[in-house]
Amino acid sequence: MTAQIEFWFEFASTYSYPAAFAVEERAKARGVRVVWRSFLLAPIFASQGWRDSPFNIYPTKGAYMWRDIERRAARYGIPARVPAPYPLPDLELANRIAVLAGMEGWCGAYVKA
Repeated sequence: MTAQIEFWFEFASTYSYPAAFAVEERAKARGVRVVWRSFLLAPIFASQGWRDSPFNIYPTKGAYMWRDIERRAARYGIPARVPAPYPLPDLELANRIAVLAGMEGWCGAYVKA
């Protein structure tokens, strides 16, 4: 049985973005298979009483996060662009497709595309 790791990600998560480009390469180097798992942050934020991203609610936190994402993107050789609007609205369909993609084995390619 091949070892595996579950990689939980959210399309609107700024930190999921660079991690999605690194996880397969790092897992492969260790002989580990990646199982892609999509989830939605919006319900979690709503349970905290937030109607927006904490990076927008707390501007200093947001400014640090964007600089951190730029550093990580440079490390992985991927572009660092702020999506407009941020966070992106209604990612439920993207997440539903990711669930199907995970069952059919093309989730990694789908997420990175």
